[in-house]
Amino acid sequence: MNPRQLGTACATGALLIASLGSASARAEETPVHAFTANVALTTNYMFRGVSQTGNGPAIQGGFDYSYTPIGLYAGVWASNVDSSSGTGYYVDNSTGVPVLTDETNLNAEWVSLSAPGYDGASMELDLKIGWAQTFDKLGVDLGYLRYEYPQTNTEDNNTNEFHLALSYDLTYLTPKFTANYSDNWYGDGESWYYDLTVAVPLPYEVTLTGHYGWNQFTGDLGFVNYEDYSVAISREFGGFGFSVAWIDRTQTDACVSPFDCGSTAVFTISKAF
Repeated sequence: MNPRQLGTACATGALLIASLGSASARAEETPVHAFTANVALTTNYMFRGVSQTGNGPAIQGGFDYSYTPIGLYAGVWASNVDSSSGTGYYVDNSTGVPVLTDETNLNAEWVSLSAPGYDGASMELDLKIGWAQTFDKLGVDLGYLRYEYPQTNTEDNNTNEFHLALSYDLTYLTPKFTANYSDNWYGDGESWYYDLTVAVPLPYEVTLTGHYGWNQFTGDLGFVNYEDYSVAISREFGGFGFSVAWIDRTQTDACVSPFDCGSTAVFTISKAF
């Protein structure tokens, strides 16, 4: 082996050792099994433009697991909910068809559902599992979520939902579109929920997030198709996350306590572990 070959071999060996060291460092930085937790306090638990706490505060938290080599994940999340008052819907008293109503609609008749609110449940427990990966700047998330309400006396409250989400990092903003499908949305049959969210990084580590959602129902329990939207500003400070959001929706006259809706501001403080 001449000096040139020896030098080349040494350089190649050095590069190989360096690459192995870098791979080892990356492996240490990204564990195969990742466990995280989160907790939050919010002034109002708003879900798709509808309060789940009668416009009251909520404490929320969850645990997540990810198998990072292939992007599999599973998690659990919980929040208090308010089922202190009943719910129902209006129908046209001549046809029996669900309708929106106000004081001028003399043909509307109130129909009470047999189960008030979440019918005995004071907690929502969400169970999720899915697959999420990033391909360069494209993010893909395919998953399943189960909305569970422990101690509810109405089994239809417990609902299954599937989603497919696509996001793309454009550096100056990150749009994300999610299609959600349920074969039996709270006992009302099939439903679709389309979510378009755009996150924009601002100076001083502030993030501006805009959201638009479209709810489409096919059942006959009185769920009315509507749109919801929000604008939020968030920032992490001292290891805690802070956000202020303005949330609103259309068809507000279709809401019934404790599932209140309408224009509202929500403040949330959170912590991730």
